[in-house]
Amino acid sequence: LYPMVPLLFLMGVGMHSAWRRQEKASLLQTLRTPALIAIVVGLVIPYFFYDRLGILLAIGCIAGVWVLLTALLPLVRSIRRKSGAPKLTRAMLGMSVAHIGVGLFVLGVAIVSAFTIEADLSLKPGESARVAGYSFELRGLRNVNGPNYRALEGEVEVRRDGEYIATLRPQKRTYLVQKSPMTEAGIDAGWNRDLFVALGDPLGGQAWSVRLQYKPMIRFIWFGAFIMALGGLIAASDRRYRLYAEAAEKPVAREATS
Repeated sequence: LYPMVPLLFLMGVGMHSAWRRQEKASLLQTLRTPALIAIVVGLVIPYFFYDRLGILLAIGCIAGVWVLLTALLPLVRSIRRKSGAPKLTRAMLGMSVAHIGVGLFVLGVAIVSAFTIEADLSLKPGESARVAGYSFELRGLRNVNGPNYRALEGEVEVRRDGEYIATLRPQKRTYLVQKSPMTEAGIDAGWNRDLFVALGDPLGGQAWSVRLQYKPMIRFIWFGAFIMALGGLIAASDRRYRLYAEAAEKPVAREATS
């Protein structure tokens, strides 16, 4: 991510630059406010929500917010346009939507890479462990049968400050055909974080190795990729691209018939 940060900043500038015709003063005036907001918000998110701030983390967050804000500018101008002013084309709308996806993706990657917490622990039924402010209690284990597998399923209750969050059921599966054990993690997904629990191997004395993971804002990565693809589809639906393609095909068709 971080080697691409200069490209991300240039991406925000390029959206609002007219090739060989852009006045520097006008460009600076357009991008000054998004730049200031990006710096403030990029510092606030990691410091106030995750209680930590570093140079690389701040740069990643600022870059993500910067791309997001510069992508929103054409949409805001379109909403506030005067009567009779040109509407936002599908190509421009698609580009803005795709850049919004890039901003969300970059912001998610920066937060996930900095604040993911993983813990490999030994737990017995009735014991609990605390990770990222969440309490994970292994309530018990039981054997279950699936359509094509047998599994040992754990029941893990998750709480935060005593408040019930979720019950996760990670499994250690053995498929009837492959005869090889596989791990099926229990996941509690939220818009701002995912909690993972996976069963490992038995350690003896009713104890099991358990992997606990806390991944903040990981959904921003997947959602950002989806938004990027949506932006590409919107841009590709612009009628002008079809007209250009048809115009390019006509000379070729005339040469073939002559």
